[in-house]
Amino acid sequence: MQRLSWVDLLQKLSEGEVYSGVAMLKRQLIGSPGKAVHYEYPQPLPDPDPQKWTLRFKQHKTTILLFVDQAQSFTSIKTDLLEAIAKTGRTELNGQRVPTDPEDVIFGVPIEKNDPSRGWVRLDIPETGVQVNGTSKKIGGKKSVLNSSPLGAGLRDGAMLAFRFQQDGQGANEDREDEGWDVLIPSYEEEYGHQT
Repeated sequence: MQRLSWVDLLQKLSEGEVYSGVAMLKRQLIGSPGKAVHYEYPQPLPDPDPQKWTLRFKQHKTTILLFVDQAQSFTSIKTDLLEAIAKTGRTELNGQRVPTDPEDVIFGVPIEKNDPSRGWVRLDIPETGVQVNGTSKKIGGKKSVLNSSPLGAGLRDGAMLAFRFQQDGQGANEDREDEGWDVLIPSYEEEYGHQT
């Protein structure tokens, strides 16, 4: 059996002798030249889809990354979040019981997107009346485009959202701007220590 150098192997790979070149290399490394080696290449990753975003959902020290469509409904995203938590086998997260109903999941966004340590507010915008040029208009509410999807809410790829679970007996519109968001953001010093 001919031993291949890395240069020869790369040459064979570039000429299309992919399977035989890698199989010969593996046989050399394994030390069993008489046995056939089966090698499968992993499928190449598909090109990134600009319609898909990565959103970071945070609670306490837990961060869950979900790949979502930018026009996907928040109800569907809540279902995906609960499924991701359920797949880990957890029934509670940071002392809170994980609900089965997506309506019991509440999302929050940072007050200042570049400084999440300043606090969080609920993502959904309540229905309110506004005077525009002497006419009354309603904005927000459950059916508003602002509450329908990440794109409608003004989020971007990589956005950070807090999440919590609605407790039994808590109304859906209670505690709009409160301290009830249990999100810990590590500081540079906590992560890397003090630099001298």
